[in-house]
Amino acid sequence: MSHINRVLLVEPSKEHRERIKYLLELDPLFEVVAETGCGRDAISLAGSLKPEVALVAVELHDMKGIKTIQEMKKMNPQMIVVLQAESADVGHFFEALKRGAQGYLLKSLHPASFHEYLRSLVIEDVTLPRELGYQILKQFVTENIPHGIRPLLSRKRQH
Repeated sequence: MSHINRVLLVEPSKEHRERIKYLLELDPLFEVVAETGCGRDAISLAGSLKPEVALVAVELHDMKGIKTIQEMKKMNPQMIVVLQAESADVGHFFEALKRGAQGYLLKSLHPASFHEYLRSLVIEDVTLPRELGYQILKQFVTENIPHGIRPLLSRKRQH
């Protein structure tokens, strides 16, 4: 049998926490050991429970998720941390990685994609689901192209 990954859910929405908890309970690879909507509680729980995985929302009741991640990683550096966001925000993604997160998930992802990504993160160390990667790259490319201009691909000249 595979190693059970103890999970800390850090999400202000009780409804969203319940959905994630239900999804994770279907998989023997995961066990939800604690949940909270507050960053300070999450930091304390990360230190005392030493979970293997933490899912952290961008916005919490008392502080930003990115700051929470940074402090949690000080308490439990080996923990795999995934930032959960409402939208594919390149800034949040890169800031989360700089602060110690190993992954980034959209709350709107289909439950099967959400579950597949979490499994691949703990088993294979995959940092970004393909669907999210596409959305981030699409946003990044379109934000850096002047309005009305379409990028052109040309053949490499042969000399």
